[in-house]
Amino acid sequence: MPSGSAASRTVAQRLHDSMASLSPQERRAARALMADYPGVGLSTSADLAQAAGVSPATVVRFARAVGYSGFADLQAALLAELTDRRASPISRYAAESGVGSDGHWLDRGLELTCQAVRQSLGHIPHAEVDAAVDLLADASKRVTCVGGRYSVIVAQYLAIHLQQLRPGITSRADAQGFGMASTIDVGRHDVYVIYDMRRYQRSTVDLARRLRSRGARIILITDPWLSPAASVAEIVLPTSVESPSPFDSMAPAFVLSELLIGAVLSRLGEPAVRRMSDFEEASGYEMLP
Repeated sequence: MPSGSAASRTVAQRLHDSMASLSPQERRAARALMADYPGVGLSTSADLAQAAGVSPATVVRFARAVGYSGFADLQAALLAELTDRRASPISRYAAESGVGSDGHWLDRGLELTCQAVRQSLGHIPHAEVDAAVDLLADASKRVTCVGGRYSVIVAQYLAIHLQQLRPGITSRADAQGFGMASTIDVGRHDVYVIYDMRRYQRSTVDLARRLRSRGARIILITDPWLSPAASVAEIVLPTSVESPSPFDSMAPAFVLSELLIGAVLSRLGEPAVRRMSDFEEASGYEMLP
């Protein structure tokens, strides 16, 4: 099975799962780690404690509360993640070549993909996806969808559907196309949905930081290892990239996007349905019988 199996929870995923059950002090440690993931966790417990404004003893309790034997165990898990986080199709192909598999490739792929979708989306807190829907359905906000080299396909897919439901939706081909001039008018009335998966693009991360500095609200759809853009995102939605091939899968991100589209439609109700009808009529699609 490819590295980073959906069955193994990353530290970030454990933080998401445990956040509601942590004490206030432990939650501060969790948020400090999420804000500089995984960097601050690869230093010392004292450094994480200082970043969170808590005691080193609290950091140890926090590590145990999220399922590790102590801070050293949590840190070892972060170090192990770095290999998966930097994996490329070439490195994954080299690691997996020669590994035998039973059964037909279609059956294996179907099982793995369905498992990745169910496990990764099933662990996203409902409060996070509800908050994302709140922003996407707010007609007073402009929404821009942005992706990277491959994830831009999902970003455009989300935008094409949201455009049928409400005004003020655009997409950008790639974060590299954003110059400083493109963000001059960005402010608190802007929401950016940013897709950034492992082998993260510097241009995407830099754009997220620039947008946040100008007051934009950011929804980040990323992988289990978390793009560095997570440090400035208001809402972080991790999805699996597990795949039966060396190439990362966008299937869970696509499914999440489709579910968000459906939730926005439900939230907007009849006005969105009327807009969909107008959109169809204005588009002039000639359907075959």
